[in-house]
Amino acid sequence: MRLQARTRVRVRRRAFAAWFSIFLVASVTSCTPLLPSPDVVIGTGSPGGAYYPLGGSICRLFNLEGSREGLRCAVVPSAGPIANLAMLRDGRIDIGIMQSDILVDAVAGVGASDSVGPNPDLRMLFTGHSDAFTIVARRELGIRSAAELRGKRINMGSPGSGERVGMERILTALGASRADFAEVYELNRAEQHRALCANELDAIIYEVAHPNGLIQDVVRSCRGVLIDLSGQAIDDMLRSHPEYERAVIPGGTYLSNSNDVRTIGVRAVVVVTTQMTDALAYKVTKDVFDNFADFRHLHPAFSGLSIPQMVDAAGHAPLHPGAARYYRERGWLR
Repeated sequence: MRLQARTRVRVRRRAFAAWFSIFLVASVTSCTPLLPSPDVVIGTGSPGGAYYPLGGSICRLFNLEGSREGLRCAVVPSAGPIANLAMLRDGRIDIGIMQSDILVDAVAGVGASDSVGPNPDLRMLFTGHSDAFTIVARRELGIRSAAELRGKRINMGSPGSGERVGMERILTALGASRADFAEVYELNRAEQHRALCANELDAIIYEVAHPNGLIQDVVRSCRGVLIDLSGQAIDDMLRSHPEYERAVIPGGTYLSNSNDVRTIGVRAVVVVTTQMTDALAYKVTKDVFDNFADFRHLHPAFSGLSIPQMVDAAGHAPLHPGAARYYRERGWLR
């Protein structure tokens, strides 16, 4: 029996998914028959990040189990978590992947979601891997901590990115403003990489799982070094923002850093809305956790995940009832 919601939101989502399917198929060959519109569409991130393979892994397990029922899942790349929120709100996707801090702000209608207000319809299925906020500075400057970035040329991250949201909150915690820096840029990951290597920037930022190929390259090719993000101001921030967590990038992960690098992290969160039926939310969740060993092997960032870690909502948003039913059946939720 096909699982589908009979709502106008669903119709808009199907129209978006159908357009994307047509675009993909047409780009390969004009002779290939068009695929039917997918039953689940997941908004991810850039193909080079970890959110795209996370969405792909969920779809792969869904499609393996759903083939008998004629159900299909597809992923779409996106500009990031803010774009995923907008597509969820408009019904163009069924599932959006985003950082825990972005989700908390969206539920409350603050920060990057201030202009659209609170969204009480957001629901969680589960959490994923941890992304560590990572600052890379030019090695010759001798910068050891984030507090020493004042007076330097820094990147804030592109608008709508997780890096941008995190950097703004970190600067607030440190009592710093844009006026405290020689220059402030708003570049995406590829642009900031080039700018640091060209000596146009002193420090750049990433919010990623480790090890990361981009950081490996900037360390090796452009003499980058990871710097600490810790201290009393950061401790105070963590107490007031439980959506963040302490993180450590182990020494030796990168050639530039033989010692551990202390920082903070956020969780990737798999988010839906109340428009998703309980049956469909149950199926997506079941397909992942019934095949958990396979899921952990689908990407290096997932290898350290545990079931209690992924089921713990940590107050980011309410669990979808369909996901909660599956967890109760397995004895993971009371």
